[in-house]
Amino acid sequence: MAIKAIIERLKLGHKRDFYTSVSASRCFGGTLAFYVLSLLEEGVLDLPLSVVEIGAGEGHLLQDVVLFLRDLSCGVLEHTSFLSVEPLSTLATLQQQRLQKIHADLICVPNLEALKPHLQKSTFLYCNELWDSFPCEIVQDSQMLYIDSSKPIWRPLSQAILDFLSHTHPLEKIASFKGCVPLTWEGYIKDLISSLQASPKWVLVSFDYGQYGARGGVDLRAYTQHRVLDFADILANLEGYYQQVDLTYDVNFQLLEKLLHKQGAHTLFYGTQSATLIKMGLTQLLALLEQNTPFTLYSKEALKARSLISPEGFGERFKGLILGSP
Repeated sequence: MAIKAIIERLKLGHKRDFYTSVSASRCFGGTLAFYVLSLLEEGVLDLPLSVVEIGAGEGHLLQDVVLFLRDLSCGVLEHTSFLSVEPLSTLATLQQQRLQKIHADLICVPNLEALKPHLQKSTFLYCNELWDSFPCEIVQDSQMLYIDSSKPIWRPLSQAILDFLSHTHPLEKIASFKGCVPLTWEGYIKDLISSLQASPKWVLVSFDYGQYGARGGVDLRAYTQHRVLDFADILANLEGYYQQVDLTYDVNFQLLEKLLHKQGAHTLFYGTQSATLIKMGLTQLLALLEQNTPFTLYSKEALKARSLISPEGFGERFKGLILGSP
């Protein structure tokens, strides 16, 4: 293991305008890499291997995964290809440029269908904060929200909404459902699993903010000028906020898991981000760093990594779901 290379990269850190697990600690990507190597050792995955990220942004997490794979293993990188599903050409270019700087090639594809020809014998696919980026419908009191000229209008539930809610709710409880309904998940997941099946073996890892089951209310939130607005705030000034703020909502991992199971995936692990990262080897990775780095540097990195698993940080409200091929 080229531990000196890891030390130098830990010193550099990430310069970010926003705070996520990726910007909090390089050990997030390091743990993904450590887990890949564990899966290879256990025979869950084999070489040659494809490593895929969906929603890579500017490529910081993907870069960390590549670097830690390089430094933690011998002979794996030569048989591993890296891919990104990225519909925006500007971001695809940034991702490729970032990996070029560390002498790694990146294949960027615009959609899931284009992923199929590039997948190898095994595929490890991961995403961080992907699922809350999908559009959602707002449902409460047996009605769904429409926007007309920046004004809220409530109308009866569509058949598409009723069919979708039936995945997790008996018919008699749909009338009392309140929350966000990500209709487009189902089609996307169907395409995702169809693409992954180009590899005989695959593992999918997802991290997101949410819980197992619906929260029982509309949890749509908006972020603007470092402020968090709840659904009532958004409706109160819809004309000012409509299409002007960043929106998010809690991911219902029970629904996500059911839709993935429907396409043939099976669950390997579900838990808090803290439990998931520990399952994937975060503590072993930190032990390696402790044994091979100066104490002051290790202490700083361990402190950063603690935010990934701390209840006050990302550890509890963020969840992890790991699934595998049938």
